[in-house]
Amino acid sequence: MNSPSSVEGSTQTRLFRLPGGESVMVRAISPQDADRVQAYMRNLSVWTRRNRFLGAVSELAPTELDRLTRMNGPGELALIAFASAGGETAMIAEAVQVIAPESQRCEIALSITDAWQRKGLGTLLLSNMESRARKLGARYLIGEVLRTNDAMKGLARKAGFAIRGPFTDARLVEIVKDLSSPQTGLPCDEQFSVSQSIAA
Repeated sequence: MNSPSSVEGSTQTRLFRLPGGESVMVRAISPQDADRVQAYMRNLSVWTRRNRFLGAVSELAPTELDRLTRMNGPGELALIAFASAGGETAMIAEAVQVIAPESQRCEIALSITDAWQRKGLGTLLLSNMESRARKLGARYLIGEVLRTNDAMKGLARKAGFAIRGPFTDARLVEIVKDLSSPQTGLPCDEQFSVSQSIAA
């Protein structure tokens, strides 16, 4: 398994162009982002928050917010995405991945503000997380998704995930991607090294 330092360079701010021409910036989260992350969570629609947290949540608890903004340990990372509108830069998405010590499972979760859904940003974030997971030696990308979350299930299928269920909790399904097969497309280092267009 590669050391976390081997992917450190890929946590810098990157500029990407989505299929519709919109420019987005993606970087690793930091403790200084706490207020903007909380504001982002509060501004999500009820449905989007429910899909992200698998239940009714209005905001992050202080302990959860602190944990999220300090995700910089071995095998864990939180990414946030920004876009400019009306002269201001707004947070439009977040994505989290965690690989437990000695595990081959990389747990993932993400959310995108409603106005930026279905623009290719989810594909970009999933590709980024897959690239990082491969570099860290993970075998599987895994996420829990509400059974009613058709948008996320569709995105996952398009990205090569299988949909599994039922869980003990009948509300949920599991999205799983086996990373033992070779990566298709550009290598990770090239895929996220420069500003580029990401296919929808």
